[in-house]
Amino acid sequence: MALSLVLGLVYILAVPTSAHTRTVTGSNTERSTTLWTSSPRNDLQGRMFSMMTNSVVTFSVPGTPQDQDIYGFTVCFRMIAETMSQYNRPVTILTMTMSNSVIFTLRALPFKYELLVSGGESKLFSPVVPMFVKSSFPWTSLCATWDSATGMTQMWKDGKMSVRKCMGRSQKFYGTPVVTLSGFEGQVTDIHVWDKALPFSSLRAYLKGQCYSPGNLLSWRDISYTSRSYVVLEDAYPMQRGPAEEGHSGQQRRRRKQWKHGQPCNGSPGGASQ
Repeated sequence: MALSLVLGLVYILAVPTSAHTRTVTGSNTERSTTLWTSSPRNDLQGRMFSMMTNSVVTFSVPGTPQDQDIYGFTVCFRMIAETMSQYNRPVTILTMTMSNSVIFTLRALPFKYELLVSGGESKLFSPVVPMFVKSSFPWTSLCATWDSATGMTQMWKDGKMSVRKCMGRSQKFYGTPVVTLSGFEGQVTDIHVWDKALPFSSLRAYLKGQCYSPGNLLSWRDISYTSRSYVVLEDAYPMQRGPAEEGHSGQQRRRRKQWKHGQPCNGSPGGASQ
């Protein structure tokens, strides 16, 4: 009896495990769905991750990236999530590390965000100043910018910006970015990191879902990822200007659709240079 149990245990331990994968394809109403634990290199244009409450997804530069000095950055991504107003404390939704050290943290609160740049104190940002009309429905597009020379840090949400505040002035970072998302249940797509605080025109192009240059530090078009807990990789929802609205004549008119995920931009897949 004891020998049988030992042999059975040896057999179980000897059987290799594999990630569970499921793919569904078909008509336009069906979606391609794959469950992954990790993938070394991907072009994720036109794809999104559906994250659950305890999901954690980490994105990094594929291959053997070349480290460099960083004197500024812009981090942008899009998400669909239910309100976080039920939380009475900040919820960390994004962290960025370089050389195994956390250099940037983004936390969500009701109606505002808390940003922390390494070497400085955290500050609250409220992107409430309207600059242009949102046109990336159903996605919420978020960007955070930081410049070392001035310390100026700013938060953008769709077509609204926060005031600029000074954080981490004269700091210098070294390495390549590793971005981790967690803390919410919903969808995420289009993660990019640039090596400077982008100008208004470039931020506007990304936030409105227009043609933009992909991140030169981390790009959704060439990215590696690993996930913990239950995460689903599937086709992304296309961006549109919004629901139908009434014109001056009282008749409903449909807003023109925006550039779609995966659609070439000025002949250059993944976004045109600005």
